[in-house]
Formats: sequence, C-alpha cells, structure tokens
Amino acid sequence: MKGDCPPCIERAFTQKASFMVVDKEKDCKDCHFRFEHSSKQRVIMRIEHNDKLFGLLGIILGPDVYLDKEEKGLLKEVSDDVAFGLYDIELKEKSKLTKQKLQQSYQKLKKTMNDTINTIGKIGETRDPYTAGHQYRVSQLATAIAKELNLSSDKIEGIRITSLVHDIGKISIPAEILNKPIKLSEIEWSLIKDHSQTGHDILEVIDFPWPVAKIVLQHHERMNGSGYPNNLKGDTILLEARVLGVADVVEAMSSHRPYRPALGINKALEEIEKNKGILYDPKVVDVCIKLFKEKGFEFKKEEELH
Repeated sequence: MKGDCPPCIERAFTQKASFMVVDKEKDCKDCHFRFEHSSKQRVIMRIEHNDKLFGLLGIILGPDVYLDKEEKGLLKEVSDDVAFGLYDIELKEKSKLTKQKLQQSYQKLKKTMNDTINTIGKIGETRDPYTAGHQYRVSQLATAIAKELNLSSDKIEGIRITSLVHDIGKISIPAEILNKPIKLSEIEWSLIKDHSQTGHDILEVIDFPWPVAKIVLQHHERMNGSGYPNNLKGDTILLEARVLGVADVVEAMSSHRPYRPALGINKALEEIEKNKGILYDPKVVDVCIKLFKEKGFEFKKEEELH
C-alpha cells in the first residue's frame, strides 16, 4: 500500500494520527492526489473504534476555510460517530450469525431430544402391543387441549413431550399381565398402578426443562383424591397432569384393549362429562369435548404426521 497512497494517507495509517490537517504547500508538493479547486487544506481522520480501523475520512476545505479548535473537535466527533456506527453494524452482523448458529444448534438438540423421547416411548410399547401408538395419540390430544387452554408455548411443549413417555413405567410390568384378556386380580392391579411411580423414577434422572417426571407421577391422580399413587386432590395436581389425565382416559376408552373392544369416542366423552369436577378438571373436560364436537379433532396415525 505504501507506494500507492499519498503521504498524508500513509501517515494516517502508519502514525495512527486520528486527526490530521494537511497543508497543500507544506505537505503535498509532490503528491499525485491533487487538491480540487483552489483549496489549500484537507482534513484526514481515522474511522476507528476500539482499536479497529474501518477506514479514513477525508474532507477538502474551501480556499478560505481554516478550522479552529472547536470545529476540529466537531469533525472529530463526526468521525467517532461514523466509527461507532460501523462498529455497531459489525456487532449486529456478528450477533445475527451467532443467533443463526445458536438456532441451528437448538434445532439439532431438539431433534435429538425428540428422537430420544420417541425411542423411550416405543421401548415401553414393545411390552404392551395392544397400546402401540397410545402414547403418540395421547400426545396429540393433550397438546391440542393445552393449546386450546392458551397455555404458554413452554407448557405446551412440556405436555407434548411428557405424553410421549407417560406409560414408560409399564416396562417393569410382566407382559402377561399387560396383555391379560380377563379381569386383573388385586395383586395384578396393584402392579399396574405402580407404573406411574416407576415411570417417575426412570425419568427423574433426566434433566428435562419441564417437570416431566412429576407429571408422569401424577397423571392418574383425580380431582376428588381417588387417584393414585398419592391421592392428590384438585389444584395440588399439576395442571399438565390434569390435561394428560383427561387425554389418557379419552384415548384409552376409544381404543381396543385386551380385555374389551374399543368403546368409541362418544363413550369416552360421556365418561369425562359425567365425572367433570369429580375425577377430571372441569376446564380441561370442557375444552376436550369442544375439540371433538366443535373443532373436528381426530386422532392421526403416527405416519400421517411426518
């Protein structure tokens, strides 16, 4: 660059002079960067912020213009403002790139978590083929209820994720009990009821951003305290668990089980309507019925959602 620049420009680069007034007669006799018109001076300023040089700002002064100290200070402020503006633009561009990278990382992490959740869910279903797809369908309905309740996007996602693994505790129950085509004995039923506690114990070691293990633990609790495992009542049951509980009952009743044929959606809706405020959260029940009767909600097969 040295041979290509006028002496004043070279000085601005090499001497790091932030503000220079260049005199035509003294400094530029042999300069190929000629002065325009009959001007006698030019001002060269470094556009610099935080030791980062963005460029130079040159101002050609009129023939009778001479800068006093205050005017030089004003011009220096202009160059500083330009430098800060360029610095700010650069920061925003870097921030934009950083946000894009963070978003990409988040999407990869989200996909990994979803894949993991789906795998965990399918492991449980291998023990209980009659309920294959149950958790996926429950997740569809629970998510739709959560959205209709205008819950936060974070709570909605927590409900969606939890629904996909809410029966993982059944992995500890013998397959012959899960698939038994006749009424269970009291001992067998007590083993079935252990699945929410087992599911909680499996999931609590995973650091989810939602209370997944706690929701799983409570999804068979009922408003009047008749549920299990801890006989919780009313608002002591997490709202997410109340949503999941209704979705779980509706899907289970409308689907085939080893001990009975599918009862259908209408029977399932009759059940939650009859026990609204007794077993099931009234608001959740109202929204669930509205989804089916007014908004045309239907369960979709897993492959239809991909």
